[in-house]
Amino acid sequence: MSVAWQSDPKLVGQQIKKIRKQKHMTQDALAEELGGGCTNKTISRYETGKVEMGIQTLFDVAEALEVPVDKLVPDRLQVHMEEEEKSRRELLAIVGSLGTEDVEALLMVARRFEVPQRKAV
Repeated sequence: MSVAWQSDPKLVGQQIKKIRKQKHMTQDALAEELGGGCTNKTISRYETGKVEMGIQTLFDVAEALEVPVDKLVPDRLQVHMEEEEKSRRELLAIVGSLGTEDVEALLMVARRFEVPQRKAV
């Protein structure tokens, strides 16, 4: 039997609800911990995946629940992050083994991929 695919916000919400209940915390109590006008309705929307929270809110929820952020993130996102980190380490190892001329050539190529920074207004 295959498992139905679920969106990341829904999976994150399920984790929040699970951990909140393990800590015997109500949605009202979690909302109060978060402050800033957060309500139990907002927590309910996060837990059902109806509203996707921003990264700062995710960190704030993790802090309020006293768990590391990775406890709230779906495994498939963690795997992606681990693969990306592995690729970065491999790239650094390769660059570390290059001679000066090769490093300069690689730097020229990398600069072509660089995203220009937006100026603050």
